[in-house]
Amino acid sequence: MKQPNENTLDIVIAWVDGADPILKQKREQYKPTKKVASDAITDTRFASDDEIYYNIASIIKYVPFCRHIYIVTDQQKPAFIDEFAKQGICSADKIRIVDHKDIFSGYEQFLPTFNTRSIESMIWNIEGLSDYFIYMNDDFFFNQPVKIDDFLDGKNLNINGHWRKSAALNAKLNFRKSRFKLFGTPIQPRHTIAQMLSAKILGMDQFFEIHHYPHIVDRNILKDYLLNHPQLLTEQLRYKFRDVAQVNPITLMNHLKIKKDEANIKPDTSVNYLKNESSIEDFITALEDKSIKYGCIQSLDLLEPDLHNKISQAMKHKFLAYLPVSVTATPAS
Repeated sequence: MKQPNENTLDIVIAWVDGADPILKQKREQYKPTKKVASDAITDTRFASDDEIYYNIASIIKYVPFCRHIYIVTDQQKPAFIDEFAKQGICSADKIRIVDHKDIFSGYEQFLPTFNTRSIESMIWNIEGLSDYFIYMNDDFFFNQPVKIDDFLDGKNLNINGHWRKSAALNAKLNFRKSRFKLFGTPIQPRHTIAQMLSAKILGMDQFFEIHHYPHIVDRNILKDYLLNHPQLLTEQLRYKFRDVAQVNPITLMNHLKIKKDEANIKPDTSVNYLKNESSIEDFITALEDKSIKYGCIQSLDLLEPDLHNKISQAMKHKFLAYLPVSVTATPAS
């Protein structure tokens, strides 16, 4: 297999089609019977519109140093994914589908999983993956061109975010744990809590908080730490749905790099972020903003049909030459 050179990186995207009846049935089968945090099991967490195609189109258009795009799935495949190569938008071996059973090789007892944090804990196990890679959720995209230097400076990772003290968040978590013990009130598995815990297990009393943009990952430091701490890895993998006990594997890797003095700490970066109906106009305007390199479309499935269509048309217009015909010709649902 051709090895990446220092001028190329792979990109890994976690993707799920929550509308797939087989997956829905599987998910229902494993849903906990006891009261559970809504954030972990809500349908919008597993929803997929055309974001995956916009994501891939943005990589092809704006990330010239990307070698392979690995799409991590559970016995699924985006319907029009093969058309990128068939229509000459990218090379035949550019996009590769990787199944959960491949990355959970040796850990098959934890499948199936519907848990992003469990999946992120095993992405280092993708065969042939570059030593440094970019990890993205399927609703992220590149808003403008990027260079490899935006992510990597030799062995040092360029990480955008800000420091937060852990004490207040930890106190809040302990209060919620008490309420859970007394009243059975589920604890939402918030993004910030998982980030805080990823620093806490390393003995840090503050954490470097990151947001919704593509993240550079040192494959080996994450792999080595998890394999050297099998109890932590087992704890990460045993939850079928996100749980407040889990750490965020990406920020765990960040904190390991920070402790090794192999990270360039940079301030928060601008993200063209579609959060809800009120952010639509700003989002569409920012698609042309050259200073904003990254974008994120969250919960597109929750928008009214006409607003959903407005976003879809704007994204299709932006990436028209890099999208398969089946995507650009399909009216928004």
